[in-house]
Amino acid sequence: MMDVIVIGCGAAGLAAMRKLHDAGLKVLGLEAADRIGGRVCSVEFGDKFIDIGAAWCHGDQDNEVFELANPLGLLGRSEPLNTFYLLSDGELVAADKAEQILTALDDEVAKADKYNSRTISECVRQAEHTNEILKKDPKLSRSFVEFYERDNHLGGQDDPKKGKSLRGVIEWWNSYKDVMLNWKGKGFKTILEILMNKYPDPTKEIPLQIHLNKEVDNIRWDTIHRGLDNPLVQVSCKDGSLYAAKSVIVTLSVGVLKERYANLFNPPLPVEKVKSIQNLEMCILDKIYIEFEKPWWPKSPANFPLLWRDEDKAKFSAGEKWVTEIFGLLSVDYHPNVLLAWIYGNGAVLMEKVSEEEVKAGVQKLIDTVLKKQFDVAPIKKIIRTQWAQNPLTRGTYAHRTALLEENGGSALILSEPLYRSNRFPVVCFAGEATSHHKHSAVHGAIESGFREAERLIESFQKL
Repeated sequence: MMDVIVIGCGAAGLAAMRKLHDAGLKVLGLEAADRIGGRVCSVEFGDKFIDIGAAWCHGDQDNEVFELANPLGLLGRSEPLNTFYLLSDGELVAADKAEQILTALDDEVAKADKYNSRTISECVRQAEHTNEILKKDPKLSRSFVEFYERDNHLGGQDDPKKGKSLRGVIEWWNSYKDVMLNWKGKGFKTILEILMNKYPDPTKEIPLQIHLNKEVDNIRWDTIHRGLDNPLVQVSCKDGSLYAAKSVIVTLSVGVLKERYANLFNPPLPVEKVKSIQNLEMCILDKIYIEFEKPWWPKSPANFPLLWRDEDKAKFSAGEKWVTEIFGLLSVDYHPNVLLAWIYGNGAVLMEKVSEEEVKAGVQKLIDTVLKKQFDVAPIKKIIRTQWAQNPLTRGTYAHRTALLEENGGSALILSEPLYRSNRFPVVCFAGEATSHHKHSAVHGAIESGFREAERLIESFQKL
C-alpha cells in the first residue's frame, strides 16, 4: 500500500512526486501514456530537440521553471524579433502601421471593465467600430482583429460563451520580463530531468516509482480500511490492475476531466467542482514545424504574422480551409532551417484530421500563395505536426476561464480544492496547470500546483 498515488506523470505529477519522495512518503505514479511528461514532449530533430508541447520558459520572475533551470545555465535569453506583417495576398504591411493597430487592440483590452462576463473577443470586435485608429482602415483592421483573436487564443469560435473572459486577464499573473526563454536546443524535457534529479548528473536520479500505460478508469474514495476512519482510496486501471493509497493526486487535464469525471469518481464530485470542469475550456493550439533545405528569411529570429482577407481565403478549397487559419510563422532557436507555423481552434482541429502529406501540401500552397511574392523560399525538406485535440490523454493544450464560468460559477481555486473525509484528511487532491490559481496555462503553473498539493499532503500526514 502506498501513502500517495499520483495520477498523471506530467510536470505537475512529477513535481508532486519529487516533493513527496523527499519528505519520505511512499509515492507511486500512474501514467496512461507510454512516456512521462504529458504536455511536455521534446523529440529529437537533427542533433537537437524540438518541443511538440511546451517550448519556452515564460518569464523570469515568480516562475518555478526559471527558478529550477536558470541556476544550471539551461536557459537562453530571447532576441528582438524581426517581424514581417504579411497580408494573405503576399503584400507587406508597414511595421509602424501594424504595431499601431495591435497597440490599439491591447489598449482596448487593458481599459475594459474586467468584472463582468464579457469575453475578450467581444471587446476587440466592438473596438473595430469605436476605436479611431481601427476605424481608419476597416478592412485592414478586420484582418488584424482576426489575427489578434488567434494569436491570443481567445476561443469561442463555435460558442461565444466559451471564449476567454475579460476577468481571466486579471486572474492570470504574468511572470514578466523575458517570456520566451529557450532551452538552448535541449528541449523542455530538461525540466522533467531536473525534477527527477537526472540533470546535471544522471547517476543521481531519484528512484521515483512510475508505472506507464496505466490508464485509470475509477477512483473510489469512500472506502474505509478495516473499519478505521482513515480511509484508503482504491484506484482501478483499464487493464484490470488495482492500487490503494491513503490519498491520490489527480493531475488530468480539464479536457480529459470533461470527458471522464462522471464515471471516474465514486462517489461523484461535488456540484461546484463539476461546474468548474464544465465551465473552464481547453485551448486547442497546434504547431507545424517546417524544415527547409536552407534558411530563406532575411534575418533571425524571424516572425511572420499572417493577416487573412476573405478574397484570399476563397483561393483554398473546403478541404484546405484549415490552411487559412494558420496565423503566423516563427523561426526556431537552435534550428536555423526551421520555421514553426501556428494554428489555432477550429483550424487546428481540421488540420489534425488530414494526413501528414496533406498538411505538407497545404503548407506548400500557403508558401506559394502568400510568401513567395516577397521572399525566395527554399524547398521544404520535411514537416512535423502536433495533434493535441485528438490526443485522448490531453484533449487540448491548456485551460482558460470563459464567459460561461463567469456567469455560472467555477474557478481554478474551486478545482484545486481536495475531497476530504470526515477527519478532514485530503483523500483526493487536484493538481495541473488548470488548478493553478494565477499561473494557469503554463508549465510553471503546473509545477507550482504539484508542489502545492504535495505540501498539503505532507502537512496532513504529519498530523496523523
